[in-house]
Amino acid sequence: MKKFMERYSYESVHLLLNQIAIGLFGMTLALAAGMADNDALRTATSVFAIAFFLFLQYITVWKVGAQDRLSHDLGNLEKNYLVPVWMWLLSNSLNLVLALFISLAMWFDVPVLSTVGGVASVIKLIIEGMYTGVLAISVGGAPLNSMWFMYFVTTLPALCVVFAAYVLGFNNVTLTKKK
Repeated sequence: MKKFMERYSYESVHLLLNQIAIGLFGMTLALAAGMADNDALRTATSVFAIAFFLFLQYITVWKVGAQDRLSHDLGNLEKNYLVPVWMWLLSNSLNLVLALFISLAMWFDVPVLSTVGGVASVIKLIIEGMYTGVLAISVGGAPLNSMWFMYFVTTLPALCVVFAAYVLGFNNVTLTKKK
């Protein structure tokens, strides 16, 4: 684990900082669209912010995969496709803990849990603000942000992108043109 932290902690923190920055950006866009009372605009800006966030995740992790491929070719590193999963887990550990607190607050009607869940919701709103517009969509008469499992689901697109980006970077496959 120490080797992993030495090699990948910077990029994992970079993933988290990108998330916070885009979260603030996405939350601002969703709030502006909400103040304009335009649900379609709120959803569209949220989808844009999510796509931008995932693109930044892709770029960061693709470079890590490409660097690992060079180390692998030189015989200094073994192929390990669990690296992106661990990077995702490290960069999303705060999201998962917050989602757990929010879920516990929704499941149990305990004042302490309600307070902790409320604080967790505010923090999650800031760091995952790009999902604000999408979570405001009503399904079956209830907004998605009232469903406990959605706070876990919002972390899954990043997992998919991080894993795919690492594999593509490791295999030197690009989805963007470089000139």
